[in-house]
Amino acid sequence: MFHKIKLIILTTVVVVTLWGGSGAGTGAHAQEGPDGTTVYQLNMRTGPGTNFIVITILDPNVGLVFEGRNEDMSWLLGHTLDDTFRGWVSSLYLNYTPGFTAARLPVSAEIIDFQTPAPAAPVSAPGEAPAAPQPQVTGIAPALEAVPVVPSISSTVYSIYARGQELGNNANVFAKVGECNTMSHAFLVPFGTGQYDLGQYAYLQRTIDFFTTESFTADSRAAAAGFTCSTVVDAAWSSPGCPGGLSPLECELDRLKPSVVIVMLGTHDVFFLTPQQYEQNMRTIIQTSIDRGVIPVLTTFPTWPGDYPERAQNRINFNTILVNLSREYGIPLINFWLAGQSVDHAGVGEDFVHLTERGDNWTSFNGDEYVYGFTMWNLVTLQTLDALYVNVLSQ
Repeated sequence: MFHKIKLIILTTVVVVTLWGGSGAGTGAHAQEGPDGTTVYQLNMRTGPGTNFIVITILDPNVGLVFEGRNEDMSWLLGHTLDDTFRGWVSSLYLNYTPGFTAARLPVSAEIIDFQTPAPAAPVSAPGEAPAAPQPQVTGIAPALEAVPVVPSISSTVYSIYARGQELGNNANVFAKVGECNTMSHAFLVPFGTGQYDLGQYAYLQRTIDFFTTESFTADSRAAAAGFTCSTVVDAAWSSPGCPGGLSPLECELDRLKPSVVIVMLGTHDVFFLTPQQYEQNMRTIIQTSIDRGVIPVLTTFPTWPGDYPERAQNRINFNTILVNLSREYGIPLINFWLAGQSVDHAGVGEDFVHLTERGDNWTSFNGDEYVYGFTMWNLVTLQTLDALYVNVLSQ
């Protein structure tokens, strides 16, 4: 299965640049051991994002020494042990050396100066779009492939948070909105019950410690089996414990007064709603959250290529709507669709709805994130919460 991943992952990538023997480049130094190694064959780029030039491709298990990071730690600036290459690498596909913590690196905005070499044959490697895209996503999937898995945090997000603090929201509380996957005990609950192993992502412990245990473990009144974005904003679907006239979303936000709400809706929507209906209801969810000073975090949902072509295309359409809405409102988007490309079966079961899981309510980031959909979703969600904690909630 891992051999299969090697051909699919391509978007969260690495960038590195040739130094040469003249000592070109700044801030590099030789050291005996690496701070981390590449997990897969990875593209190497001139800056912290997939829009930057690919310089070369690092093989698996290449040792790197890190010098800096971008603000949300999704990309690290580093060089190879022999000082041959230097540039940016995606943190999602790195194994860190025990004792190394990316959070201690200084924030950098350096862009490597590099002249593009003559065109070469395309290579399928983690972090890029596959050379031969699936037929049902041709022409649309590139819009999703260009969006990072873990979002950068905009100034708009801080403004929403500041408004929420004026309204008395709880900085260390987040809410969950979604369907059967969101209400599953495999989603985030293990971080509240202590049933987890962070592996190389030990820095995420600070975020687990920051949020209340109930944020991870409590049932949400805005998450239920079969929920769509239309039922979440319809008061007729509220639980008996909600005040009359409030939708499930309004009920949950008013009950918890959180600073953040994690939203993933779409796996059922593709069966019942048109793209227009989906966009309209998602706008209502976003605006309702913002009006209450709650940061809405949207989540793209995975697509398994074996689904019916028309429905698979609809999934791409709905996910593209989420990308556009996140840009329009300046709010975070977790690109779980993209992260799912590195997971067997795209992290989705054969019913095209339920994510795959270990089945023992345990979450381990020691390779399970590339085997089970829920484990990968837990990882990228926790990384996004960490980005919010570092850049907004802890300020």
